Amino acid sequence: MMKRSWLVGPLVCILAVLLLSGCAPANGGLQTNGSGTVTESVQKPAEQTQNAAVETVPVKIYFGTHDGQYVVAETHMVKKDPLLLQRAMEILVAGPKNTGLIAVAPPGTKVKGVSVKDRTAYVDFSGEMIKRGFSSSSFGSSSMEILTVGAIVNTLTEFPEVERVQILVDGKKVSTLFGHLDVSDPLSRSQGLIKGK
Repeated sequence: MMKRSWLVGPLVCILAVLLLSGCAPANGGLQTNGSGTVTESVQKPAEQTQNAAVETVPVKIYFGTHDGQYVVAETHMVKKDPLLLQRAMEILVAGPKNTGLIAVAPPGTKVKGVSVKDRTAYVDFSGEMIKRGFSSSSFGSSSMEILTVGAIVNTLTEFPEVERVQILVDGKKVSTLFGHLDVSDPLSRSQGLIKGK
């Protein structure tokens, strides 16, 4: 009998510990704040914690043909955000993917910004756009200037909010890019310049 009573004490303690740990609330999603109040901790699904997928849209960007007669559209998937039009112009100055087409902006040209006001897009290029002595002899010719201006204007007028395009260089209006075509005023789309329209 003495042996049994000796075992009962430790068994009761062990059972009490097990019962208390088993009965304690499993905090899955519950936390206590400093005042002792229990609050629920919401776990977000893994897909919500990752960055939202980047939305892109197809944009037609025009480049020149090798014969210097037309511009042809390449479709690029471009990130849809407030810089969409600027991104389209950056692709234009970078040049085409298709080897059957040619770049229309002189090497080193940068896009400084694009804004739209009253359905006119104002596209601002760096000074490289009008520099003479290009490494490619085609830049500076009248046909190349027509392709360059046509590609810029036709690309930007693909956007429904744009009807006209004012070309700027270093934030200012210029009378011409390569010396042959007047670009001092906003220009409208040139549908006749598009091959395969």
